[in-house]
Amino acid sequence: MRLASKVLTSLIVSLLLCSAAYASQPGTQEELDTFTNFAIGWVVKLNKSHIKGFTRMEILLQKDGTYLARYHAISPDTITCKVKKTSKKSKGMVGLLKYIETIYESTGKTPQEARANKFKPVKNIRITEIFSNAGKGWR
Repeated sequence: MRLASKVLTSLIVSLLLCSAAYASQPGTQEELDTFTNFAIGWVVKLNKSHIKGFTRMEILLQKDGTYLARYHAISPDTITCKVKKTSKKSKGMVGLLKYIETIYESTGKTPQEARANKFKPVKNIRITEIFSNAGKGWR
């Protein structure tokens, strides 16, 4: 798992460096607004479909006999967006979406109690996604 994580981190850093070199000037406020609307919708989709999201939370039996409930969620409050025009003559854009995915946990004597108790944030993961728009929408 660690190797896969390092490879993924390396790939993300490479993509960021490439996109930074490829993008030349900031986009307009209208382009940023359009990308921000897209990004909010994207995060809503991620929260709904996350394999470890609230509706698919993990319930783990602990060594002491209690249960741990865990799920991941992205708060729209953590979203930041940047838009840059590419150096191509055509109408190309690069959009950077940054957000924080939070892992929440709760414990209980039964799985139902673990689901019902108050969840606490235990870890934050910073994520950056890169999107492009060559005139046909954000991808």
